[in-house]
Amino acid sequence: MLFTGGDLTRQMDAFYNGIRTMPHVTTFAILLNGDFASDKAETERVIAAMADAIEVRPGHWPRAKVLLQISFDEFHQEVIVDKHGRLKERIPVARIANVVESAPRYAKQVQLALLHKQTGLNFSMDVLHKGVFARLVNELGDRGHKVQVLSTAPSARLKRNPQAPDKLALVLKDASFVLARYPDVPILMTSSTIDGYGRAELLDEGETVKEKELLAEVLARGPAAGERFDTDLMFWFNGWATLFNAVHICLGDLYRDGVEKILARQRKDPLSRALHVFDQRLPRLYAEIRGDLDQLIAKATGPHHLFHMLTEDSEVRLHMTRRLSDPRSDNGS
Repeated sequence: MLFTGGDLTRQMDAFYNGIRTMPHVTTFAILLNGDFASDKAETERVIAAMADAIEVRPGHWPRAKVLLQISFDEFHQEVIVDKHGRLKERIPVARIANVVESAPRYAKQVQLALLHKQTGLNFSMDVLHKGVFARLVNELGDRGHKVQVLSTAPSARLKRNPQAPDKLALVLKDASFVLARYPDVPILMTSSTIDGYGRAELLDEGETVKEKELLAEVLARGPAAGERFDTDLMFWFNGWATLFNAVHICLGDLYRDGVEKILARQRKDPLSRALHVFDQRLPRLYAEIRGDLDQLIAKATGPHHLFHMLTEDSEVRLHMTRRLSDPRSDNGS
């Protein structure tokens, strides 16, 4: 169960309540941007509340844990100029250091993971010695901590270095590290490409790792091994039930329709099924009523971004759904 949506500080009670009342869920993941960790005391209060929610679950329920995911990258920790002409960080590295410093004390209940977006630094060990990770290590060092990297792992695919675009190479994708004070409590850092919403367009071209090769492979041969468009349901506080990677596709109102009806709709929805497997018919169906497919492909940062853009327009979605539902339609083979 993942709770996500930027800064959920004002909705934390819903997260704690979910932990206390969902007996069959054993991993409660929450993605935060770290802004809540304004000082050490507030950081401790929030993480302790997560641990407390785990501990009050009945003893006969399966043992559960919180996966605390913190966005940590060159965008969230970007240094910018404020309206007074002073340099500031979007979300100060000091706040991430507060989380890293506090979380190991609750290792029984809480696993910490830093979520990083791949840049040109990921094509070498520089990602651990420069940029935001180095700033974090320096901040922790100023507080008397020593950081030790335990392991690193590369991506499964070759990617194009934005700073050397003529080359394809592996990137450092995953790492684990510990604070010397807590040698048995590894902290994870996983580094991925920009998600399906295409936010790579907002970042410097010289920094952003895109998935153009994966996009070409998906368009030519269908989904690559292990790659899927995320069509898991996302339930919003206002009741919307949308697809996780396509929030413009709404399958109902949780409070009005109930979860069983929404799940039944999703099982029957041909567009959700087609999106999930990067169905090669979707670009062709899009082109039947829109003339800018080539421009979208050129703009896309990867297959997830392209298939997101293909379904943004309601008229296009209706056309796709009708064509996918028509048994007389060819199967694109």
